[in-house]
Amino acid sequence: MEINTSNRTVAFDPNLLAATKNGADGSNVELASKKSAEQPVLLGSNILVSYGITDIEALVSQLKNENADTRLSMKLKSLSSIAEGLSTQHLKALEKALALADSVKQLENAQNNLKEGLTRSKAELAILQMQAESLEKQIENARANEEDYNKNLQKLKERKAEIESKISSEEAKGEKADKAAIAELKAQLSDAETQIKTNEDAKAATEAKIKADTASLDGNKAKVKTLQDSIEKTAAEIDKNKNEIASLNSQISSVISALDENTLKTIAEELAAVASEETESAHDIAKEEKKLEATDVVKIIGDALDAIAKGVLEEIAERRIETV
Repeated sequence: MEINTSNRTVAFDPNLLAATKNGADGSNVELASKKSAEQPVLLGSNILVSYGITDIEALVSQLKNENADTRLSMKLKSLSSIAEGLSTQHLKALEKALALADSVKQLENAQNNLKEGLTRSKAELAILQMQAESLEKQIENARANEEDYNKNLQKLKERKAEIESKISSEEAKGEKADKAAIAELKAQLSDAETQIKTNEDAKAATEAKIKADTASLDGNKAKVKTLQDSIEKTAAEIDKNKNEIASLNSQISSVISALDENTLKTIAEELAAVASEETESAHDIAKEEKKLEATDVVKIIGDALDAIAKGVLEEIAERRIETV
């Protein structure tokens, strides 16, 4: 039996239940296998297969040859016992609900990542916008300075032309020219030319800064536009995920309508007891469930199965290392 979800396919192996009930001689295999064919082993092999344990037959063979009191064997027996206590209808409903809950978990993880990304993007956008404001102010100040340099240059060039005219007039007098006056005018001319050069260099530097800052501002605006588009897209994706999660939770509620609240709580408490080494105590989980919706209880059941599966995997890995 398989359940296809948007995230993964969960397979059910009826042989695992047989392995937890048989002795080393393989007695009762046929009877248990027939029962398993009628009632899928929700709380047995599916969690192992979904975690990558594909060599179920090897695990079954290993369990048949081990003491029935081993922690791993007892844990699997407990899972199978819980499954046996449910009707086929209830098992199928819970199977589907768990598959849907797994899809919800995947979407919630994606939702958290999207929200974290959105927060980072908004923070980056705020920084870029502050940088843009700073660049715009720098460009505005630089253009004001450029205008001042232009005014200074106009005055300095007018002064230079006036000094050159005076020098020419004085030199035209020939021997009667006032050499001291000419020397003073030439000193003034040199000072004017120096100031012109200083202002021209400053103006050129200001123009270069305006050009560089304008290019930076254009690049900044492009990044802002890209981020704004990304933020808008992410926000839309968050809304889409939110709706999908709501839809899946609605489906979960519909699917588990066949299971009453007490049945759900009982399953969760029994699983919590099996997973007590990996998760909270059965008492703590049962206590918490009183405040939860049915969909939340299904999630707790799924989390307990996850914890149990991880524990089984770790134990199998340890045994393989010990036998090498």
